[in-house]
Amino acid sequence: MGLMEHDLPSLPEAYRASLPSSIRCEVQGRIALPQAVIELHDYQFDEPQHAIFKSSRSFLDLALSRRPGDARGGYVDLPGFAARPLGDIIFIPAGHAVATEWGAGRQQSICCGFDGGRPDDEDDLFASAELEACLDIRSPFIRDAMVRLAREVRDPGFCSDLLVGAMWIEIAVELGRHLRRSRHREEEDRARLSAAKLRLVDDWIAQPGAMPAVSELADACGMSARHFFRMFKASTGMTLSDYAAAMRLDRAKALLATDRLAIKVIAWECGFGTAAAFSAAFRRAVGVTPHEFRRSAIH
Repeated sequence: MGLMEHDLPSLPEAYRASLPSSIRCEVQGRIALPQAVIELHDYQFDEPQHAIFKSSRSFLDLALSRRPGDARGGYVDLPGFAARPLGDIIFIPAGHAVATEWGAGRQQSICCGFDGGRPDDEDDLFASAELEACLDIRSPFIRDAMVRLAREVRDPGFCSDLLVGAMWIEIAVELGRHLRRSRHREEEDRARLSAAKLRLVDDWIAQPGAMPAVSELADACGMSARHFFRMFKASTGMTLSDYAAAMRLDRAKALLATDRLAIKVIAWECGFGTAAAFSAAFRRAVGVTPHEFRRSAIH
């Protein structure tokens, strides 16, 4: 599992010692495993908090009650740092600084601490998408396992250590899968055009007159024509010609829904050289002529 095989010292000792006087933390249950230490925490925040949290140990935390106030946070070492809402489940890898803020109030959490950064067999390097995903882990599998974990830590019974150890293995595996999915999504996003580039393409297609050449659009996006064509299809699921035709057809329908423009003007606005070419293409796609579509749309 990529975890240190030795007993960890009490999870929150150093952490609790560093807490300001406005934060009180009561440990309501604790089970120490060779791989991790799990504790049930009851916090009382006497005033709104602003803090930067960084540790040599990794933390996985589920808020069993609502995080007080507008709880937000962000990894300060990510480019373009910005605080975002914190989810019920957050993961803070070892060595990464998180700036956090939340309101006054009470909160209960189940907190798991372990040595090392990642809960899987990969190295400790984190992609930016993984770190972002760590602030709001929406995994029903992890949530269910941690709720069961909290119940066992709160009220331990026969062979609790064995049961909690099995639960922790399940949680670590699911967390590793969650991180891998986040990394894969980031890699897939790099193989697609950004939203800004797609808007740029839309703006070019929306211009009156003939459809811009692929080479022109590729130059505008700063890439080769072949690379642009491949990324465009991966981003939209359509070829550029099909995408442009659908977009211009939608524009033609919108213009035909009024009687302000002559059909030959609409034909030019939508990239057709003649009204006859526009009428033939429109009928193939829609099943009626532009005149018939306009009459039905207006009346």
